[in-house]
Amino acid sequence: MIVERFITIIVEIFFLILLSFRYIKRYAPENLVIIPVVAVCIGSYISFTVNNAYIPLYIQICIFIFSFVLPAISIILQYNNIIITRKILYYRMKYSFFSKEYSKTIGYITKLVSYEGRKAEYLYILGICYKNLNDFINARDSFALAIDLDKNDYKSYYELGLILDETNKKDTAIVMFNKCIKIKSDFYEAKEALGICYTSQGKFKEAVNVYKKALEKHPDSYEMYYNIAIIELEVGEYEEAKAAFKKAGEIKSDLYTAFYNLGNICHILGEYDEAIEAYKKMLNSGVYGPKAYYKIAVIYALKKEYEKSMASLEYAIELDPKYIKKVREEYAFVNMKNMIDKYLIDKEILENKEKQRRNYMKDRFKLFKKKELEEDYSKDYSTNSYGVYDKVKHA
Repeated sequence: MIVERFITIIVEIFFLILLSFRYIKRYAPENLVIIPVVAVCIGSYISFTVNNAYIPLYIQICIFIFSFVLPAISIILQYNNIIITRKILYYRMKYSFFSKEYSKTIGYITKLVSYEGRKAEYLYILGICYKNLNDFINARDSFALAIDLDKNDYKSYYELGLILDETNKKDTAIVMFNKCIKIKSDFYEAKEALGICYTSQGKFKEAVNVYKKALEKHPDSYEMYYNIAIIELEVGEYEEAKAAFKKAGEIKSDLYTAFYNLGNICHILGEYDEAIEAYKKMLNSGVYGPKAYYKIAVIYALKKEYEKSMASLEYAIELDPKYIKKVREEYAFVNMKNMIDKYLIDKEILENKEKQRRNYMKDRFKLFKKKELEEDYSKDYSTNSYGVYDKVKHA
């Protein structure tokens, strides 16, 4: 028991020395309050211990808090240069940033910089705030300053590249994206942005190389395959484009634009069966389904399989009537003119019959309602001896 008390006193005195040393070496005004409180508690504890007196529980708790807990927390904060008010300000800044209150965040960062000086983290967040407020000049300057403070700040390189690309300084943007990728080789967004930047300059070969290198780190990226396919299609490399579209569709089964483009390429190359298979993968789409049926109908017509073509065409027209006009302009259907005319005439007759049926039912409903009202009227009114209708009083 005596040993435990002795150790406790030694620890508390050690805390007191650390607080005093901190106050002397680096001015900490709060220690002017903490040190006397700790000293009083230590003195009280020593007095109780020397006299072997009973210490009430509430006094034990007070001594423990003010001579052990309080100085321990103060020492941790002070020796790690943690100022509570600034930490509170920091977390308020982070909260307002995640809440997308960008103007308020800028105000908090300004205060933090005045207290602590410039930091790459603060300037990066500041740049994001200015960017979202469409102040691209201040955003650009903030990201540039963040990079000056931290040469490994890949996020600031990326954001600066985006702003330079947006302001048509594409060569400098490419430099920023490359520096970002050099620091963080698996940064997906930077690689995609670099490829887009090359594409916008017409540097298709460089863009394809960027996307292919990105696939080494991100082999399941359907976006990268799709971007490669679009570029290869643009430059007329149909086989390369076809392979890339097919791979993108394998990764993402509902990427209907990939299947549509794949079908179109196969159509151009005369690979009709493969084109039909590509279009069939679009049939479940509410948007692309009608277009797929129409394309399949065209392919079957080219293959001279007119019955299958007509069946697909009927689906397309039922799903989207705009294909009635397109079908008359499509050369592939020239040998199906009689079949199409018969279908359209039958469709029109059927629609007229349905319209007449609806009108008949509507008229019957009106007649029924009129008769019902007349019956209600005759029940509620009777004629008196003077020929005047009186309201019938029902029991």
